[in-house]
Amino acid sequence: MKILLIQPPPRNIQKEDIIVPPLGIAYLAAVLEKKGHNVGIIDGFAEGLDYQTLENRIKDFVPDIVGITGMTPVIDNAFRTVKAARKYAKHIIMGGPHASMVRKNIFEQAPEIDFSIQGEGETSISMLVDAIDKGSNISSIPGLITRDFENPPACYIENLDSLPLPARHLLPNDKYRYILSKGKVTTIFSSRGCPYHCIFCDKTVFGSKWRARSSENVLEEIELVVRDLGVKSIVFYDDLFTVKKDRVVEICKGILDRDLDIEWKAEGRVNIVDEETLKWMKKAGCSMIAYGVESGNQKGLDYLNKGTKVEQIRNAFELTQKAGIKPMGYFVLGIPVETYEEEIGTIEFAKEIKAAYAQFSVLSPTPGTKLYDDVIKMGWYREIDAQNPMDKDLKRPAIINENWDEIKLNKILREAHRKFYLSPWYIMQRLKEIRSLKEFADKASAGLKLLKWYMGR
Repeated sequence: MKILLIQPPPRNIQKEDIIVPPLGIAYLAAVLEKKGHNVGIIDGFAEGLDYQTLENRIKDFVPDIVGITGMTPVIDNAFRTVKAARKYAKHIIMGGPHASMVRKNIFEQAPEIDFSIQGEGETSISMLVDAIDKGSNISSIPGLITRDFENPPACYIENLDSLPLPARHLLPNDKYRYILSKGKVTTIFSSRGCPYHCIFCDKTVFGSKWRARSSENVLEEIELVVRDLGVKSIVFYDDLFTVKKDRVVEICKGILDRDLDIEWKAEGRVNIVDEETLKWMKKAGCSMIAYGVESGNQKGLDYLNKGTKVEQIRNAFELTQKAGIKPMGYFVLGIPVETYEEEIGTIEFAKEIKAAYAQFSVLSPTPGTKLYDDVIKMGWYREIDAQNPMDKDLKRPAIINENWDEIKLNKILREAHRKFYLSPWYIMQRLKEIRSLKEFADKASAGLKLLKWYMGR
């Protein structure tokens, strides 16, 4: 069968600092190709397609089936893609985080959809495509949702090494880039899941069992993207890369043994970082570790069920800097149990721990999470106009209570970027790192964008 998998176009066609491969649909494509199907991928986001061009591409492919992925904050993009595909596809399948969370409601939101898949999709889509091809019964396919029935998600794929490597040959590999990465960039999933239970994370919707590929399997993919694609920079897109120290060290040693000249970034956690692991990561080319800090207040950390302490955050950032790796921090604003003044303290905390970079976002309750359920129960759920230079959402769910209203949320967001990125301390730190005129131009451009955004508000 002819199957076309689509990553929807962006809401605004403009140059983005971060464009990464849609590895989720690339894995699905690899599984379907292995079964003998004719598969194509359109990465509308990376290619910056307008919807007329997208529609023409779908028409030219003449698909039997179109599969579309979508995330809740930008689900309107996916629904516009569904409408475009409906004109030419016999069957439309919706997948991705949003479909998994809203389940049967997806058919009310986008009536043009024929099937929805929840959970990990490789097993489900393979069985569904085969059933459509043969005209056989679909009622027992795990994870499949139709207007008539809803099946439980497929079991976790325990042996991730059994999956074929993602079908990167179908992707526009020259289009991908990642902030502060040098040369050609790609991403790799070395594991799936996360063993922790933060109440705001959508990974907890169907459990968060952590499973990892073998070190050898990961190294095989690294070698492939370096050799065949000329990749110079890798971002490990795992929910949490540093779960098991021994495995991290094995991968690092493998990179060194194979003499792979790459720089890479990964996600870490402040309570499971140690000096020896960081030493090996640095030796193997790790340039940045991103930590989910969220808050500089223990009250906020406890509310979010982070399972971390403020002192552990300080220690992790100190150890990471000592190892010669840049520590990045993710921070959320608008935590319902914190006040405006306490979150100003979080912004100051980001400076105190000397975060090389900080991403500040308004805490957003996602359907299916404990945070969402709690917020609905308390009557705190609202949609606000997003005013975040790193976030292109037009509307974003937020929490409005006695501590927070829309004015305060947007004000704290502006203050976070002003106090952190426009502080003399931060500017001097970044200027010290500049090694070329191009690097200076890139940093100056990013700084001017941020300043323009702030002054324009």
